[in-house]
Amino acid sequence: MTSHTGILITLALIALCASASYAAVLPLDKPGMGVRVEAGKYVVRGKTIEVPSIVELTVTPADKVVVENEVHVLSDQQPGTWHIGTALKKTLGPVDVGTRLPLAIDPDSVKVYSGGTVYREGTDYFLERDWGGICRLPNGSIGSTQQVGIDYAVYLERIDIVQASRDGKVSIKTGKAVPVCARAPRADAGCAVLATIYIPYRTERIEAANILPMPEKDITWRSFIKASGREYLSNTLGLLAAGKPVTIVCWGDSVTAGGSPSSPDKQYVELFRQRLKKAYPKAEINLINAGIGGSSTDSRRAGYEKEVLDLNPDLITVEFVNDFGLPADRIAANYAEFIGKARARNPKVEFIIITPHSIMPQWMGNYPVFIPALRKAAADNKVALADANNIWANLRTIGIPYMTLNANGINHPDDLGHEFFAACLMRLMSPGR
Repeated sequence: MTSHTGILITLALIALCASASYAAVLPLDKPGMGVRVEAGKYVVRGKTIEVPSIVELTVTPADKVVVENEVHVLSDQQPGTWHIGTALKKTLGPVDVGTRLPLAIDPDSVKVYSGGTVYREGTDYFLERDWGGICRLPNGSIGSTQQVGIDYAVYLERIDIVQASRDGKVSIKTGKAVPVCARAPRADAGCAVLATIYIPYRTERIEAANILPMPEKDITWRSFIKASGREYLSNTLGLLAAGKPVTIVCWGDSVTAGGSPSSPDKQYVELFRQRLKKAYPKAEINLINAGIGGSSTDSRRAGYEKEVLDLNPDLITVEFVNDFGLPADRIAANYAEFIGKARARNPKVEFIIITPHSIMPQWMGNYPVFIPALRKAAADNKVALADANNIWANLRTIGIPYMTLNANGINHPDDLGHEFFAACLMRLMSPGR
């Protein structure tokens, strides 16, 4: 199985299946870069379109950026996944500039040379073929301080649309190829979008998982905002409504700490701060960001009292996508422990558990355990739940490939992903709900 095929299978498994009535834009019978648009009626966002006959459309191959003679002195450290070793510049994301993008590199395009000598992979240098990190090998021919030239190519990602005019004429409109965070183009005037087509790195053929049909109803991601347990926030909401001082601690990992919106004010903690202050202008709101990159509930145990409880919070929000690999019993035990310790210190303290965003497909294997365990932890401990993952799990049904909302291509949401968190938090915290 190729890496690309594995990603598509995983995407198909974790996404909600589209209704059969929308299965009219299909892969070609003979696998390739194209789709077949079947004849019949399409109901798209409340509009009905008749396609009179079957049409096969060609999809442009995945785009590449070719780099020549990029000069490096190769590291002695063997690269891991997104870090360590020497990074080829175009494998780095435009937002998280120190993080390599998974599967962006075309490994067979890499050529390392100096003068007339072309060096050999596996003998003179090591290449991490999925992430693009590179290093010299100790018994090879590349010196520790020697400059080498490197040629290589990296793939870009893209979203195309299948559109239909009022008279049923169908066509593909090609989207803009970018390193991360691809967006679908707007349909031409008088046309409706029947489906989006996701072309991730290394796409060699269009499969069912690449095709995202449009919904029948005119809905957006806001239709999937979900939260529960507002009744467990009565103390905090009462303080806010009365214009009294309130301390809120946002406890979490790198996403809470600030990764990776386009600017700090678009990060979810800051959005939450801004919207609370607007909703409760008379309240004295002290909102503290207690996010630490790379951390998890397990790793934050030793610092919990100093980093959270000693701040005397009225409300603690919790986001740890880095718990994604934990078994359900560990998640249950950790949340019971941390909530119990906080309540022992202050019986009035309140919590909001945030279900995290979806991450790169290769790391999603435990999500069918992880997300339900968080929801159960909220219910079992009688705390509020900002269920942001419900939005991520439903993005496919509105034509959005969720991976295009990870700004580092791995596990940091972009501006829209941070907006999901803020929207779910405010569903709980807005006045008068």
